Amino acid sequence: METAPCPISGSSEFSHYLNLPDRFDLAGGEPWRVVISKTSGLMMLNPRPESSEIARYYQSGAYDPYLHGGNKTTPRERAYLAARTVLLRYRARLILQDATKTMQQLTLLEIGCSTGDLLNYFHRKKGIPIQNLAGVEPDREAASYGRERFGLNISPSLKDATVGEKLFDRIVLWHTLEHIHAIHETLAWAAKKLAPDGLLVIALPNPESADAEHYRENWIAWDAPRHLYHFVPATLEQLLEQHKLKVFKQRPYLPDTLYNTLHSEALLCKREMRSFTPLRIINAIGQATKGVIFGALWPRKASSLVYFVKKR
Repeated sequence: METAPCPISGSSEFSHYLNLPDRFDLAGGEPWRVVISKTSGLMMLNPRPESSEIARYYQSGAYDPYLHGGNKTTPRERAYLAARTVLLRYRARLILQDATKTMQQLTLLEIGCSTGDLLNYFHRKKGIPIQNLAGVEPDREAASYGRERFGLNISPSLKDATVGEKLFDRIVLWHTLEHIHAIHETLAWAAKKLAPDGLLVIALPNPESADAEHYRENWIAWDAPRHLYHFVPATLEQLLEQHKLKVFKQRPYLPDTLYNTLHSEALLCKREMRSFTPLRIINAIGQATKGVIFGALWPRKASSLVYFVKKR
């Protein structure tokens, strides 16, 4: 276990914000603490597992990002994979917006690519040559699936990435940045590998969202201890500024709302030792509807935000 300074200010002065459960109970029931930096306002997990020990907190079979066609078993998992597949088109359109190159010329890297479904979609459906695509994924099983199933170039870490001198028109961190211990090293590497007119696309859960405010410590997207940082627009902009990067556009990603409310309601029921009944599901859907309306009208209240980032 380690304590870490704020990556924005370097300060170790924090105020306590929330105690959080691990939804998978991998820490023996002990709560995790989210604190707020007194200098930058960044919310972060502190203390937290060291990078050498974090892998064990991803070992639950219920960790959705690592699900694939070869390991899905339950109706819930099959439904999740079906929804993820349907949303690939929408995600790809967001990521490729404003692209000036043809799909045959475009280069794209995804950091935290999991099983490679999105990269495969870019190749199969958008026509980006497979040699122009690359991924980074530390989970051995998920990376192996992407390499073997789709023939993708997926490396276990940035230092092992086999991309040569190639620059990328898009570098994607889709619900990834909040997991990364070496956050400055990752952003420095990404800034170096980004083409002059390229975009860094960062999707993040939003701790100021309507569903976060409603569910408080039971909001699933706190996801302690896997999520180390909890950014809002102001704190992300401060961090990116240190790497000569700037947010030039942001937009809500509304599909995350239903996932977050359903799982938050289920976690609330679990902590209160209640059954996750159809009535509670209806309540979660009601909260999701409210969250979508809030996110559409006031994007900074959306469950997740997508940031489009350029070099300064």
